[in-house]
Amino acid sequence: MNRFFSRSFARSLAVLAGMLIFFSLAVPAQTAGYDLFQTGSGASVDLSAMGLGVVPLQGVPIQSSTGNTDTIMHRTQDFPTGGGAAAVNVYALFMKSQSSVTFNGQSVDVYVTINNSGGAISTSVLPQPDALSGSSGNVTNRKDGTFDSSINVNADVLFVKAGTSPTTPGNIVASKAAPAINVASTNSSWSSTPPPNYPSNSCYPSGGFYPIPVHRGPHPVVPGKKNIGLPAAGLTPAQTTKLEPGAAAIAVCAVQTQ
Repeated sequence: MNRFFSRSFARSLAVLAGMLIFFSLAVPAQTAGYDLFQTGSGASVDLSAMGLGVVPLQGVPIQSSTGNTDTIMHRTQDFPTGGGAAAVNVYALFMKSQSSVTFNGQSVDVYVTINNSGGAISTSVLPQPDALSGSSGNVTNRKDGTFDSSINVNADVLFVKAGTSPTTPGNIVASKAAPAINVASTNSSWSSTPPPNYPSNSCYPSGGFYPIPVHRGPHPVVPGKKNIGLPAAGLTPAQTTKLEPGAAAIAVCAVQTQ
């Protein structure tokens, strides 16, 4: 009888060990990486101090290789085993006013940008004329598939001649740092697998973490989607050819992902 129970106990331990190995392989750790987002409805910038009130915004795709992505977040740390906090910063941001406004007696489009890519995305693709304070915060994930986040955002505001491209310096009438904002979420969901039609780009590995944040504040976002052939928001089809980074940007990407 003792031998029987010994064999049964040994078999149980073997099964348990196998299950632990299976789950450790099936649920990989979430490492440092990038989150590709599209700006959702309700985004805005408060320019009341300039007499323009709250200006509604829409996203502008940054480059065709990341689809309709207009916001890229960079998680610079691995998440702790079992869940916990990791540092994050705003790597890139590209938004435009939904309609033109009058600034100093001139019709302009308002662009809101951040280019914290260190040259991986050229300023000829994503302009940021002014030096900015960092845009950073943290993301705390939990193994139940939820996470919290809090990110302080310091962006640039560009006033661009209405109907022209912000990538041509002569079109920029004025620029200045935007009012700082905080975007935060509580108990939003994440997955270790990408949502449908999510952009796949080796320059921006996810690290096995795909968030779907429900942000409080003036910049709601949803996961980005692959390029479906539509022109970038607010740009003509001819202008969208400028969205792809040049050879230098690709070289930087190659160094980053080695």
